[in-house]
Amino acid sequence: MRILIFSDIHGDTRALEKVVAQPADVYISAGDLSTFERGLDKCGEALRPLGQKLWVIPGNHETQAANRAFCEKFGFVDFHLQVRTLPGQRGVTYWGGFGYSNPTPFNTPGEYSESKIEELLAQFEGKSPLHLVIHFPPRGTAVDRIREGLHAGSATLRAWVERVQPAALYCGHIHEGAGASDRLGGTDLFNVGKAGRFVDL
Repeated sequence: MRILIFSDIHGDTRALEKVVAQPADVYISAGDLSTFERGLDKCGEALRPLGQKLWVIPGNHETQAANRAFCEKFGFVDFHLQVRTLPGQRGVTYWGGFGYSNPTPFNTPGEYSESKIEELLAQFEGKSPLHLVIHFPPRGTAVDRIREGLHAGSATLRAWVERVQPAALYCGHIHEGAGASDRLGGTDLFNVGKAGRFVDL
């Protein structure tokens, strides 16, 4: 079972063509296909061949309603705030999808308060091994680094990861962190970026 996770396309259909051309069993878009929801249909056309193999969460540039309508129009899976299972070599693996971001200075349409993030994360507990695909990163990690000493991720998410210890967390949102990886306790962290990251189960 091979999964390709990517994020922060922002209307770059050439990047999507590269995604579609790479064989995988499941593809997961970790948010921000668009910029302020502009260009979603062009992205949908580029991704249409993937059908139900594509799971989509909204980034901070898409609303939950827009993501749902997008998935319905093009035949994709709305993965926002969902838990799905995939077979691994050692049995069933749980996959959680969590879109939007923590608050930003840019007034984007898909943002949650830290208290709302804490509330919504609770539904992913008790699932093991859990692979969490979430648009935004835990604060103060390599996947959250904008530049030396500057981070914009969620402190609430970091505290949750430290307490719950999912198997892995895949994010985007911080473009400067694309391709970076880190570890919090027993949790592997990856900022997948627009180039994406393969996960083999």
